[in-house]
Amino acid sequence: MLPAIYITCNTSTFDTSNVNIAPILYILRLDIIPLYLIRCLYGAGNYQGKPAVSQAVRIYCSKIRYGAVDLRNPNFYALTHLLQMGGRIGAVKSRSGCKTCKIRRVKCGEEKPNCLRCSSTGRKCEYEGRGETLRAPSTLFALTLGHKPSLSRNAGQRECRAFEYYFQHVSQHLAGGMNVDFWTGVVPQISRSEPAVWNAVIAISALYENPKQCMDFHFLRDRRNKAHLLNHDQQDALTWYSRSIASVSSQVQRGSADPYIALISCALFICVETTQGHMEQALELYRQGITLILDLRAQIGHGAVSISKGVLLERSIVPLFLRLGTSSLTISGTRFPIELFAFVETDMTAGFASVDAARSNMSILATEVILFEREANLHLREVGAEPAVSPEMVAKKEALRVRLVEWHRAYTNLCQRKRSVPTLPIYPEPILLTYHATALICVTGCLKQQQTVFDVHFADFATIVAQSRLILDALACPNGVQPPFIFEMSVGVPLAMTVLRCRDPILRRRALDLLRRAPPIQGFFKCVPVALLSEMLMKLEEGYGLTVRENTAALSQKVEATTSQAVLIPEEARIHDYGIFRPNEWQPPWITNKDLAAFSLSPTQLYLGVSRRQYDKESRTWRPIYQCIPLEVNF
Repeated sequence: MLPAIYITCNTSTFDTSNVNIAPILYILRLDIIPLYLIRCLYGAGNYQGKPAVSQAVRIYCSKIRYGAVDLRNPNFYALTHLLQMGGRIGAVKSRSGCKTCKIRRVKCGEEKPNCLRCSSTGRKCEYEGRGETLRAPSTLFALTLGHKPSLSRNAGQRECRAFEYYFQHVSQHLAGGMNVDFWTGVVPQISRSEPAVWNAVIAISALYENPKQCMDFHFLRDRRNKAHLLNHDQQDALTWYSRSIASVSSQVQRGSADPYIALISCALFICVETTQGHMEQALELYRQGITLILDLRAQIGHGAVSISKGVLLERSIVPLFLRLGTSSLTISGTRFPIELFAFVETDMTAGFASVDAARSNMSILATEVILFEREANLHLREVGAEPAVSPEMVAKKEALRVRLVEWHRAYTNLCQRKRSVPTLPIYPEPILLTYHATALICVTGCLKQQQTVFDVHFADFATIVAQSRLILDALACPNGVQPPFIFEMSVGVPLAMTVLRCRDPILRRRALDLLRRAPPIQGFFKCVPVALLSEMLMKLEEGYGLTVRENTAALSQKVEATTSQAVLIPEEARIHDYGIFRPNEWQPPWITNKDLAAFSLSPTQLYLGVSRRQYDKESRTWRPIYQCIPLEVNF
């Protein structure tokens, strides 16, 4: 008969020999339930005269498979995964072996075209065809990890605990208020049957709870500091991540990967890398994800992918990658996959049908503003002065401004329309208002040579600060601490832009305080190094501005206390361009070796290069002047 094993949970004690144990098992904390008991229950026979126990277990497992239990219970997902795994921890029984080995009920090595077991015994080896196969570059997920997987007898319990932590603490924060269903619903549900997704999820959870983040500037990581000590939980995370990559890679190599699962795994891999601050690896994964999206859309067009998967791709995954692409543009030199624009209806004349539509359109507008800002800066350098700017560029700038106004009108109408329906109240989202204000400010500065053009946007800067405070209050954990990571765009970019372009000393310092308080990593954006850089630039401006004011009698005019104090920083003191670099890797074209020779430092030294504008009275034009400063930063 089934041995009497007792489990105590809170004030109740359960006897596993009781026939009622199976239906109530899932409500217990999984870190208390022995794994061998779960396996024993799942593989329940008649237990030597106890067929009722077997019946109860089979009924419970049936309920799990057909969703007849509470899908919101995190313990349900963790237990389901272990039940479906049977007696293995961290792997599932292979279903892609050859037909001959399946008939013989022996393990297949899955070698192609003929497995080793069949070849060695002279048997005919055939594989079943697969419906959906992955067509992607051979380099997909070809990441190398320096950490070697290790096994532990308590690994299964740690997996369950990590998953529970993900469900209860991580999933909501990853969404950052956007695309919540993907992180709290789609990902946990798929993890029940896909080991690669399961392993990636628990890796994210462990890294989230025990962050080990690289805070170096993008592409300027100090390679001399290679030794990073990992605690046990971080080692677990890299083990699970390695296992997830190996699972997907092996399927890709065999040609048996489901492109839909591969795409979701890719999103999770990006999350793992960005959580650690490894943006170079994350960008490579992002590019691979775009390839998978375009491949999947082509398969949908040919009817090779189910309608349900197509809907999820259009509604959740593409918007997620769209916002990630916008976030990636904060890294100098990155390119945006314009093909994603085809997934979004950009005509706003009829208004927005949903908040999701408003979000996607704001992502597109933010992307176009960043790309146009790059184009405008290049054009202005080529023509040399504002009067020489081409009419086509001026028209593009005005078109962007008009579309931003249209977006705000359509979004306001959506909120008012939905607010009148008691069951569907919608209020303006602070993050959308923040990015709208940021985009308007950026458009104003395009094709302009003077930084004083931003002074008219004092109200927009104030909006960014006020709305960002609301966002951070909502993101804070119960203890008031901000999460270590958010996968979505958040307040980092708008606050950094406010510190750099708002010259009001009070408002820009409020923005800086919020930037320091914000989650350290938000998508592809690192707040910690940007906050440090922004403070340096702010102090350089204000210090230089004080010198200019002391030497310029014309700037001794009084400023009303009720208005912005930005006028106290003259144009000559304001920084236009800036760059962080190491001479042995790269340096801005406007920084010469003569500038660096003044410091006599190592070629691996980190520098900050800045440019300002100085008015030439003879030519009546603004000409650039440059400055180079050594940096000493420790994150």
